[in-house]
Amino acid sequence: MIEFQKYKDYLKLDVDRYPVIAVVGGGGKTSLIFRLARELKEEKKRVIVTTTTHMAFEPDRPFALTGDIPAITQALDQYGYVVSTRRNKENGKLCSPTDQELEQLKSLCDVLLVEADGSRQLPIKVPEKWEPVIPSVADIVISVVGLDCLGKPIKETAHRVERTAAFLKKNLDAPITPEDVIKIASSICGLQKNVEDRIYRVYLNKADVLKDSKLAEEIVQGLKEQQKIAVYGSLKEQSC
Repeated sequence: MIEFQKYKDYLKLDVDRYPVIAVVGGGGKTSLIFRLARELKEEKKRVIVTTTTHMAFEPDRPFALTGDIPAITQALDQYGYVVSTRRNKENGKLCSPTDQELEQLKSLCDVLLVEADGSRQLPIKVPEKWEPVIPSVADIVISVVGLDCLGKPIKETAHRVERTAAFLKKNLDAPITPEDVIKIASSICGLQKNVEDRIYRVYLNKADVLKDSKLAEEIVQGLKEQQKIAVYGSLKEQSC
């Protein structure tokens, strides 16, 4: 479990060689992104956070519209990181930059962190046909699973419940098991969808809710047997 070690190191992320990280999967993506942003800026890295889907606007974080290079550069100089996206003119929501704009953002920073999926804060999901939206510039994909899904019915804990139930060949009332998490996180029809030849990691969040950490260790071992690198921890602490 992550305690004193940095998430970057625990997840074996070589950001100098592979500086664009896309985060997909269940609830905890945003928290993981900003935890990584904090660690990286402490290492004097210049970090941009963006999305390929939608992202909630947080007024207390430095923000600059994609394309406004002077504002992005100023925020990086002042804060070490910045959130940069487009803004939907109709509803004001933050939305995805174009592929060309993502390439530009990559050139402006040391590390680009991309929220590339949605889950409505539910802990686990099996993606729909159009998900996730991993950008072509991504080097690394991290999938997130909330361990608070364990033992709970699919209908209460999964995003895309019908798709998740069909994938697991279970009914909607069936509880999520460690074996289910391993299957979802290791499948190219599950959370490894669209990863292709990119570096892939699995982060198991909310380990603090488990009465027995052996369940998390069982999942990590099961994913290791599938040739996947997985770690578990808790993102309850404040990020940057």
